[in-house]
Amino acid sequence: MDLKERFEIWRDVYALQIDFLRELGNYKLNAAKSDLVAAVASNQIAVARMKAHIAQELQGALRRLHQMEGRTATKAKRLVSLARNAAYIQNGDDMTRSRMQLMWAAYKVFERMVPIDQLEQTMQLDLHPGARKGTQYVNKAEPSEDCHDIPDHIDNAHMLVGYIKRRHYLPIRGTQAHRHILKVFAAIADVAQAQLEKMHGAIEQMRANTYKVWNPLIIAGLPDTIDVKKILYNGMKEL
Repeated sequence: MDLKERFEIWRDVYALQIDFLRELGNYKLNAAKSDLVAAVASNQIAVARMKAHIAQELQGALRRLHQMEGRTATKAKRLVSLARNAAYIQNGDDMTRSRMQLMWAAYKVFERMVPIDQLEQTMQLDLHPGARKGTQYVNKAEPSEDCHDIPDHIDNAHMLVGYIKRRHYLPIRGTQAHRHILKVFAAIADVAQAQLEKMHGAIEQMRANTYKVWNPLIIAGLPDTIDVKKILYNGMKEL
């Protein structure tokens, strides 16, 4: 599977999120209703009122999920184009400046989808001495100017990506620098497959009523709305 196809899996992750939220909302709603019945039966009026409120909020949030589906479908399609743009990094220095800008814009979108603990893997990739040489890069902003050597405080592959992005440098294809940059892009792309498997597994557990432990999953780029928050957090401690 090439880099473009690996990035495209983020489209599937994004598209699955509405189904995941719907399954999680229904799962929590059933739990709240069950607790409500139990609270009424044991005459715990305050608990019953709280469970009834949670159930009411979850029902409303679930009814409104369809409002997000159209926007989610549009964003999922856009991620296909972004995957193509991010994969331009495979060409190293062999790209136009405008294509480089598209590539970095796509990288920024995917990087933001990845939780910090996953990004830390790229921060642990030490730089090969050869990747520090300015001769391994070209300056796309000023093609006639040489690239500076990478400063000592840039001590890992993730920092290297940020540095060359700001400087408008691109690694020469096939160099040690290019291999380092490719590792960072590949690491971000590959989070998608693990995330997709985790979400499918969680959905299967909810349908089998065996999903007992709340395990935060990435909600990659979904609107930070009240409804999403209600489904993610309402009644969380009771599950």
